[in-house]
Amino acid sequence: MEKTKNIAFIFLILSVYVFYSCGQSSLEIGENTYVPKIVIDGYLYPGQKVEKIKITRNIPVNTYPDPASLILFNSDVRITDLQNGKEYKLTYNFQKLYFEYNGNDLIIGYDKSYKLSVSSMIDGKSLSASSTTLVPRKGFKIIDELSSSKSINYRETDPTGNEKKISITFSPSHGTGYYFFSIVSLNASDSSFIYNNPYVQVKNSDVGKNLDQYRYRFRWLQNVNWEGTFVSYSLEWINFWFYGDYRIIVYACDENFRLYNQTYKNVQEFDGNFHEPRMNINGDGIGIFGSAITDTLYIKVNK
Repeated sequence: MEKTKNIAFIFLILSVYVFYSCGQSSLEIGENTYVPKIVIDGYLYPGQKVEKIKITRNIPVNTYPDPASLILFNSDVRITDLQNGKEYKLTYNFQKLYFEYNGNDLIIGYDKSYKLSVSSMIDGKSLSASSTTLVPRKGFKIIDELSSSKSINYRETDPTGNEKKISITFSPSHGTGYYFFSIVSLNASDSSFIYNNPYVQVKNSDVGKNLDQYRYRFRWLQNVNWEGTFVSYSLEWINFWFYGDYRIIVYACDENFRLYNQTYKNVQEFDGNFHEPRMNINGDGIGIFGSAITDTLYIKVNK
C-alpha cells in the first residue's frame, strides 16, 4: 500500500506540464500537453546493495488506470560505476515491485559516482533516460552521547522551567550541507494520540482518518557548515503526535536529493509563472535518482 501511495504521489506531481505567462498566473492542461515519460524513483546508500529502484510511467491527468499497469518491469535498467566504467544490469523483483542487483560484485562506495540508465517502451515509443549521483563522503554519524536521551516525557521541562526538545547531534559529511530528518511513530493509533497538545484539537474519530498525516513527519536542515566537528538540531514537539516509540532516520543527502526535495512542491514563482522541479535526469525521464548516508536514532515519548 505504501509503495502504491508513493507511486501515485509522483504521478500527480510530475505528470503535469505547464504553460508559462507573465502577470496573473494561469495553468492550462489539455490532451496535447501530455508527453510520455519514464518515472524514476531510486536512491543509493554506501555499503549497501542496489535495490528499490522503481521504474514506472507517467499518465495524462484525469485518467485512472490500474496502478499495476504503470510499472515498467520490462525496462532495461543498468548501473554504471563511473570510477571504472563497469556496467551492472538490474533485474526486476516481481514480489517487491522494484529493480535490484543480486550480484556480490557491486557495493556502493562513499564519494563515488554512479550512473543510472533506463530504456523503456511506452505507448509504442522507445524512450531512454539517465542520471548520475555522487555519493556523499564518509563521516556522517549521529553522536548518541550528545543527542537526547532515549526516553523523554512529552514537553518535559528542565529545572529552570524551559521546555526540553528532542535534540540530535551528528558529525557532518564533508561537502554535504543538506540533511533530511524522517520522523516515524512506531505506535501510532487513536489510543496513543496526544489529544492534550497545544497545537490543535483533534477528535478521536478524526485520528484514524488522518493517521499517516500525524504518523509520518519530516524536517530538513540546509546550509550546514560541514567543516565543524558537530552539528546539533532540535526537533519541535509539533512533530510528535503520539506517545510511544519513534524512529528518526537522518539522511546526509547528495545534490540530486537536495534539489528534488526542495523544488518538487514549489513550482510557482513569485510573479505567477511556473517552472519544473529540479530533477537532474537526462533524456525522457522525470523523478529522482540520488544518494545519501543514513543513520538512525530511536526515541520514546512518555506521558
